[in-house]
Amino acid sequence: MSPARRDAVLVVGGGVLQLPVVPIAHELGLAVVMTDGSPQAPALRLADEPVTLDIYDVPGHLRLVDELPERWRLCGVFAEGADVEVTVAAAAAHARLPGIPVEVARNTKNKARMRACLDRAGIANPPWAEVADRVAARAAAARIGFPLMVKAVDNSASRGTTRLGEMDADGEVFDAAVAWAQASSTTGTALLERAFSGEEQSVEVLFDERGRCHRLNVVDRLFETDGAYAIELGHVNPTALGPAERDRLFRLTEAAAAATGVRYGAFKADTIWTEDGPRILEVTARLSGGFDCQVTTPLSSGRNFIRAAMRLAVGLPLDAADLTPRWQRHAAARAAFPPPGTVRAIGGVGDALGLPGVSNVFLRVGVGDVIPPYRHCATRPAFVIASGDTRAAALAHAEAGVRALRIETAA
Repeated sequence: MSPARRDAVLVVGGGVLQLPVVPIAHELGLAVVMTDGSPQAPALRLADEPVTLDIYDVPGHLRLVDELPERWRLCGVFAEGADVEVTVAAAAAHARLPGIPVEVARNTKNKARMRACLDRAGIANPPWAEVADRVAARAAAARIGFPLMVKAVDNSASRGTTRLGEMDADGEVFDAAVAWAQASSTTGTALLERAFSGEEQSVEVLFDERGRCHRLNVVDRLFETDGAYAIELGHVNPTALGPAERDRLFRLTEAAAAATGVRYGAFKADTIWTEDGPRILEVTARLSGGFDCQVTTPLSSGRNFIRAAMRLAVGLPLDAADLTPRWQRHAAARAAFPPPGTVRAIGGVGDALGLPGVSNVFLRVGVGDVIPPYRHCATRPAFVIASGDTRAAALAHAEAGVRALRIETAA
């Protein structure tokens, strides 16, 4: 092994949400070894050592961890914006580096395990059931009642998720929803939950090297509420909720972290404020996606949650400057939804960036790519990020940027 080996962090995931990771790691004096299943992943080209490897391939990451000491002094394993907590926990444990236990990571990755953890902790859950076949699914639906959410057990971005207002006459729509959820789960099962109604939020906390919880942020998530699919339109950062409501959300999130066993590093809860108060929708042991911690938090407050979480991942203490607001503004992210079809032309990016408040345009498609029907959040083709002195201004700026984009498609 060469004495000239540099300190490095292994980053799992190289998509557009991981673009800020590499410069932050370099600021900390760390080289970046990055894995992604696509060799064209946008952040992968920035890495000091890009590795084409499926981000859910745990054995492959363990082998990589064994090989890296030949080239790098591995200091930590890190992810943000991608539901790879099991991969990260397994790789960190294998390398004897900071992280959470693998079984704890599975509690946050597997939605049925999460619900069971919340039940045992006495945290309010909807009626729910994990089902493996059509007969069990129909029986569970009759017991739980409608409106009903049918979900994949361990997928992300609402893949495999359908909202059903009632059981259709012959049950074919219901059966198809269950089959899609099963096909989207590595478990081959589906999760049924009584649907909540209310405004949704994303809540982030961070547990330091002593297990102390640091409350990071709450943002308001905006959803399409009329259709059968859970399509997130964007978010506004920070939330419009008042201090008392934010405190309740943080306390609920901290309780969910304790219930699932997370006491180190980042923890995020997706929540909904119902007529009975806040409830947990999902949790994950990572920082937020959707350009939240990546862009809108730095824009709205100047804080750097990615650097804070990365410091913990490589065994460094938190730097209070990363968590201290430097200003108070508002930021919004909005997705663009051109008609599904083959992309024929893309324009208006410069026009959007020239509008007041617009800071970023992210394209996830190029000419020739196919935009499928919008059934989950991973199909969203473009995003506009904007800021403003008020919540209304930030949202208006982002919406104007979306209108300026021109993504032409052919059916």
